[in-house]
Amino acid sequence: MRKTAISLALALLLVLALAPGAWALALEPLPDPGYGAGAPLVYSCTDVTCSVGDTAIISVTAQSPDGGNLSFQWYRSLDGTNMSGSMILTATGINYMADTSQEGTYYYFCAVTNTTAYGSNTVISTPIAVRVVKPVIEGIGVLTLPLKTQYKEGERLVTDGLSVRVYTSQGSYDVTGGLECSPATLSTPGTQTITVRYENKTCTFTVEVESAREEVQSISVLTPPTKTSYTVGDRLDTTGLTLRVVTNKQIQDVTEGFSCTPVILGSAGRQTIKVLYGVQSTSFEVTVEERATATPMPTATPAPTATAAPGVEASATPAPSATPHSSSHQSHTTSAGSAVLQIVLVLALLALVGLGAYVFLVQRKNKK
Repeated sequence: MRKTAISLALALLLVLALAPGAWALALEPLPDPGYGAGAPLVYSCTDVTCSVGDTAIISVTAQSPDGGNLSFQWYRSLDGTNMSGSMILTATGINYMADTSQEGTYYYFCAVTNTTAYGSNTVISTPIAVRVVKPVIEGIGVLTLPLKTQYKEGERLVTDGLSVRVYTSQGSYDVTGGLECSPATLSTPGTQTITVRYENKTCTFTVEVESAREEVQSISVLTPPTKTSYTVGDRLDTTGLTLRVVTNKQIQDVTEGFSCTPVILGSAGRQTIKVLYGVQSTSFEVTVEERATATPMPTATPAPTATAAPGVEASATPAPSATPHSSSHQSHTTSAGSAVLQIVLVLALLALVGLGAYVFLVQRKNKK
């Protein structure tokens, strides 16, 4: 009777071993019942194909032939077989969630141990392949906006908090890394559109940009003044002076709106002229020459003074006066005219005296 039971048990084990999916490698020979733990019956799941980032769960099923306790330990295959592998310490159940973070094919197997009061027996499952493929991306869309969506003109974009949903032929998944956003610097006041690129697919979102006040950052002399040579005391002439002005918004060339110092050039030599535009400054140089000195007029030498002889009163000899440049005819005419005038005046005076005497005599006669 006992031999018949043993034969039936062995026949049943043989049938189960030949069933599909039940291939396994026993680590030690199957012991006779009653002399040790029986080898567990182990079945592996089919291979798994999934996309990067998908969830891939692999599993084994096992049965104890003698009611023993089953334990599981998963390994990652090093060569695609179940002959060598690295132990996954935390994987001790009938299921294991395989890593799908990178594209490629990875292999796993599980060691199933049946433990009884008579000992233990371990069977290694056939390898399970997990193929992680890169899905075909059909499109992307913004899932969550960045934490910062309000900016001032000229600030750089901050993408913290941005996530994108990727739509593929096999489903969808969400990503927060590997995103390219443009423009990186926000230079357009108002509502500005930001383009997000992932695996050659794009989507957009918008941010608000506040206009910034224009500020001068630097200035330089683009062309110097037309006049650069002066004489001491001259006034600076800035005609032709052009400045290149760089602001936080633009680069422009200006010919007015600046001031220069000094305005009056008071020292000879190379002189630096400082140019002010807003709070920025630059400079250029001019040449200043000494002013020419006037030649002094010669001083007249006084005429010698005559010395009187002893006992004779000295008289000053007048210096010869300058004779007007005129002809001798004009001199004679002037002298003759003066003599006639003097005679006329004398005659008129005598007539008046005579008239006065006559009037006096007549008045005196009348009184008598």
